[in-house]
Amino acid sequence: MKKLLVIAALIVLSGCSTQASRMSDCQSQGISKDTCYMAEQNRQTAIQSAALKQAMENASAQYAQATKKIVHARIKGIDIKIFPADKQGYIEGTAAYLDEDNADAQVYRKGIFTAIYYKRTHKLVLMRDGQIYGRTPI
Repeated sequence: MKKLLVIAALIVLSGCSTQASRMSDCQSQGISKDTCYMAEQNRQTAIQSAALKQAMENASAQYAQATKKIVHARIKGIDIKIFPADKQGYIEGTAAYLDEDNADAQVYRKGIFTAIYYKRTHKLVLMRDGQIYGRTPI
């Protein structure tokens, strides 16, 4: 079993080469040292550029997912829109201020209305003058 692991490790590592070995291989073909160095720098730049491009694509995809999350409900004729990631809320199309933000809920207020967005269940409760006016279906 140990022999198999050693052979597998050698096979995996045989495909790897160091910068020095690539430079010596290049020079052994009769190419000048400056040209070999330039080729090695271009190789490293290409690898870094590909990694950066992939990281940017991953980040933009994650940001796009986060910004698309909108909680929109109409409770007894009152239109409510909550953007949890941006911490913005709108009641009847007008901006509501964020009164409270904790691990469980975000509370938005505008005039006599208070909208409570529960993060874990993704439900909304609308209060009017401190009394429950309505909620999204469970």
